[in-house]
Amino acid sequence: MRSLKLAVLLLLSSLFCTQAMASYNVQDVGVIGLMSHDVFSWDHKKEMNVENGRLDLSTIFEYENGRRWYLGGNPKNSENAAVYTVAMKLVNHYTKLMSEGMKPLEARKHTVIVFHDMIREFYERALQEKFPETALKEMPNNMEQAAIRGFHDLLPGRIHLYGRLRNELKLTSIMTAKTVLNDRELMQELKPFDGDYDEEYKAMKIPFTKVVLNLKEIDRKFIEKYSDFKQADMLAQLAKVGAGEMTIHELSFAPPVRNLFRKAMCGEGNHYMPQNMACE
Repeated sequence: MRSLKLAVLLLLSSLFCTQAMASYNVQDVGVIGLMSHDVFSWDHKKEMNVENGRLDLSTIFEYENGRRWYLGGNPKNSENAAVYTVAMKLVNHYTKLMSEGMKPLEARKHTVIVFHDMIREFYERALQEKFPETALKEMPNNMEQAAIRGFHDLLPGRIHLYGRLRNELKLTSIMTAKTVLNDRELMQELKPFDGDYDEEYKAMKIPFTKVVLNLKEIDRKFIEKYSDFKQADMLAQLAKVGAGEMTIHELSFAPPVRNLFRKAMCGEGNHYMPQNMACE
């Protein structure tokens, strides 16, 4: 009997540990990257967000009055292979619906639902809690944009390629940013949070110029100008999450991230989004 109780305790312990350590994959980078672009588009001169704050795929279908939808919309959506692949999956889904005779409005609404399903799946796996049942009417704010930027710790500098001439892809290279990843490449797991950005993001070279960008420094300036957070504290907390010393729920910047998801999902007054989620 004692051995049986011990076995049960070990099993429960194993299950708890599995739940406490969420896993992330390359597709997650694409889904959350596209979500961020759909909610935020930062005008540096005006220091304001010029996106509509809702997950209606306006970043694809409304950029430049809809003239670039078949290319993935906003050029930002094609600066990273993971984001580009997710964007083109949605574009291809929309195109397929149109080819089957669906009207543009209905095709976009159905495509938005597919995107929402991707976001819900990520949210519940990554945050290990049920997706919120209600949305928020307020627009996303700079505090929430700062909070989600903290998760750039997770961005992989390089990923594996399978069945190709080369076996590795540098995600920060603009020359290969439009690589469409296959399912095996999308499902590869990322390393846990480690409290730092991969080196590739600290030295992003702009082709045909001498400009070198440091995403970590760009994020630090935004975070510390538009929120009460300190990037160093955020990264230190994420390192603890990666080491299993803290849960994702204990992060000081988890509440604004939850609020961001709830605000972005409010479809009130937006005819491209589902209306089955009440907005408070």
